[in-house]
Amino acid sequence: MSFLNPLFLIALVAAAIPLLIYLLNVRKPKKVLFSTLAFFDSLKQSALKRLKLKRLLLLAVRILAVLMLVLAAARPQLPGGFGTAGDEAPKAIAILLDNSPSMEQIDQNGPYFDQAKQVAEELISMSDSDDQILLNVTNGEILSLPFQSASAVLTRLPDLSNENKGNFIQDRLRDAIQRLEQAPEPNKWIYIITDGQESQLQPIAETEFENFEDMRIQFITLGNAEPSNTGIENVELESSSTELSLRSQVRNYGTDEAQNQFLSFIVDGELVSQQAIQISPGESQEFIFPLTETNSSNISAELLIEGDELTFDNRFFAAIELPEQRDIAVISDQRNRSGFDSYLVPVLEVMAENEDRFSVSFFNFSELETEELNNYDAIILDGLRSVPDYLSQTVLDVVQRGGGALLMPAADGDINSYNRLLGFGSAGMYTEVEGSYGSFEVIDRMAEPEEGHPIIDTIFEIDEGEQVRLNVPEIFYSYRIELGSGRDVFPVLSTRAGSPLLVENRVGNGKIIFSAIGSDPGWSNFPVKPFFAPLFFRTVEYLTRGEGAKLNSFSLGSSFETVVTQSIDRAEIEKEGETVVPDVRQRFEGTQISYLGREWSPGFGTVELNDQELLFSMNQNAMESVLNSLNSAEVEARMKPVFENVQAVHANEDMESFLTELKSASFGKEIWFWFIITAIILLITESVISRFYKIEAI
Repeated sequence: MSFLNPLFLIALVAAAIPLLIYLLNVRKPKKVLFSTLAFFDSLKQSALKRLKLKRLLLLAVRILAVLMLVLAAARPQLPGGFGTAGDEAPKAIAILLDNSPSMEQIDQNGPYFDQAKQVAEELISMSDSDDQILLNVTNGEILSLPFQSASAVLTRLPDLSNENKGNFIQDRLRDAIQRLEQAPEPNKWIYIITDGQESQLQPIAETEFENFEDMRIQFITLGNAEPSNTGIENVELESSSTELSLRSQVRNYGTDEAQNQFLSFIVDGELVSQQAIQISPGESQEFIFPLTETNSSNISAELLIEGDELTFDNRFFAAIELPEQRDIAVISDQRNRSGFDSYLVPVLEVMAENEDRFSVSFFNFSELETEELNNYDAIILDGLRSVPDYLSQTVLDVVQRGGGALLMPAADGDINSYNRLLGFGSAGMYTEVEGSYGSFEVIDRMAEPEEGHPIIDTIFEIDEGEQVRLNVPEIFYSYRIELGSGRDVFPVLSTRAGSPLLVENRVGNGKIIFSAIGSDPGWSNFPVKPFFAPLFFRTVEYLTRGEGAKLNSFSLGSSFETVVTQSIDRAEIEKEGETVVPDVRQRFEGTQISYLGREWSPGFGTVELNDQELLFSMNQNAMESVLNSLNSAEVEARMKPVFENVQAVHANEDMESFLTELKSASFGKEIWFWFIITAIILLITESVISRFYKIEAI
């Protein structure tokens, strides 16, 4: 216990006043003998004892009453967390300010973030001179400040502002715990000043923290405005054979109807169209905006809500990457046919007609000029009886510089020539044939595809633990494949007997995929199965690394990560006028480029590669738009399973009473009124003793 007015303790000497009065009134009685009153002589001793007891009781009560009044005037205080050892010792205090976009809201007390800074200022002012304070924010870049004195921290508060740069509250809280753990001060406090936005606090409830047992954690919630916000909930890119469009969902997150608002669609800085918004509370409205053709490989589009008071989520930046046309060469040899036609050629013809991103050229092996192949992104060898060394070398050159190749064998093919092509990459080899070509006698069946390879994963949406159910092909005739020892060899499909059916091998920067069966019905009934066309469409797409138009949008609060097809050692990212060097790593699917990006705001950026510029966009997480907040009781209940010693208080309209409550919860609770009440009870007791405690009359 401590005293806010310790000088008043000097008045404790007043407790001696009742004692002095008692001593002055105590006089030794004179002895007077009454020969006829012997009865009084027998009661004298007992009467004097009763009188003395009464005087002592009155003396004790009066002294205690004076003591209680003096102590009350000194304003006694119990420290926060009373009962914990070392309450009077120096404190290490971490203050975490919620500077998320939701703190832009305004109620009758002003902007939320201004209120938060005022509360932080009061907290700092209430600290002792030997306390050390660590200041940080939840969103954007970490402040990277050391523990400082109260005066030093107060100079930093005015510079803080709201940041729409991603929520890192769980990381900042973990950092505060780790730094407090290393602080020498015995008492450790963490203050989190927030509007209680549920989506902002949820990461804390889902995170496991360590080494916080000796720390006191105080949540301070503020604000009581009704949610009023319209935001862009979701944006998707949709493409068809003839049109590309953006589909967006706009949601009313507030409690009133959203009206007199508009959604503008801006492409490359120019307004293209605008539509009216009228949405009931809690509902959403869908908008579709078609995109016009362009000669550029990237489109920068923007969706803008106009008329909404809370503006942080009124923009969505859409970076659209258009596909480059990929050139594919298909080489066939009609001499090996035995009455069966290749079903792969029609698939590729349809692919070329309906997909502008693919240009397919068909060559007859007997008329082929190999020099032409160097300009193609992928080469398909469909049913060649033999692959000459000069053709093998050309194919390998295309593959090694990043292209792809697909080998579909001929029924009467030269295994040795096939193996010479495959041997350059240690992919494995064809060993022998099984079954009889064109017999339609089943020797095996294809096994159900398994997830894990990009070709299969793009065809099927397979949930965890789920198996693909497929009408699998029956195999009549096939080559047996013996896999190579290289670590870049991956079976894409297998038979039920366990033999490889379709195998990928990485060679240089590209890939070779080779099959145990050919593409006509003499090998299997695969060509007439529904799985045939999508499999080889995705296979060719995978080999050329050709993808459709895609939306390169990333969320603030998460690391920026993207994969490019070309092999590079270095890249640069330009965002908001600054250039940074990201981390570059080689992965199975290509080159991964990653960067934390905690200093980024919503907007466009570019990744500069060797000879390519990739446009991307950053947008806030849609959950930031959900302004539903928890009150202090709900915050405390939500955090109790996470932290042992946690409290929550709310900054109400009466700032003075709130600061008193906060001071009681954090730095101590004044208990002077307990002493006043005790003094009153003692004075009443004194009156009762004086009135009803009587000495027997004689």
